[in-house]
Amino acid sequence: MPSKRLRRAGKLMFPAERLALTLDSTLRNVDLAERLIRRFCKKVGCNERQENEIGVAVRESVANAVLHGNGSDAAKKVVLAVELRNSHLAISVQDEGKGFDPDSLPDPIDPRNLLREGGRGFFLVKASMDEVALRLASSGLEITMVKYLSKTALRRTIE
Repeated sequence: MPSKRLRRAGKLMFPAERLALTLDSTLRNVDLAERLIRRFCKKVGCNERQENEIGVAVRESVANAVLHGNGSDAAKKVVLAVELRNSHLAISVQDEGKGFDPDSLPDPIDPRNLLREGGRGFFLVKASMDEVALRLASSGLEITMVKYLSKTALRRTIE
C-alpha cells in the first residue's frame, strides 16, 4: 500500500516533491508503481517523453524486483522512492534479492536473442534513463536511476 500520500477531495496528492512506496512483490503492484510514478511526473512538470521514459524504467525495475529479485514472494517487499531535485528526478527501486551481474545478461539486440521471451528489462531501463547504478545492499539490490529535466519542464509546486 502506498505510504506518505494525502487525499484531498478524492484526489491523490503527493506531499512536497517526494514519493515513497513499500509494495508487496506482486505483478499488480508493478502496474500501481507505474501509474503513481506517471502521476508524480505530471505533477512536477515532466513532458510527455520524460513521463513515458520514466514510466518504462520504473515499470521494468519494479517488475524485475518482483520477479527476479524477490521471486514473486508477496511477503518480500519492493521499495520505490522518487525525489525531485534541482535539475533531475532521482529514483530508486530496492528488492530483497541477492542481486545479479549486469554483464552476465545476454545482449537483447543480438540477433540470436531477438525472439527470447525475456531479457530486455534492464536494457530498457538503461536506454530510458540518463544514469543507472546498481548497488548490493545488506537487505537486497538497489537500482538508482536519474532523469535530467530541462528547466522549462520543472514546475516546483506540487498541489
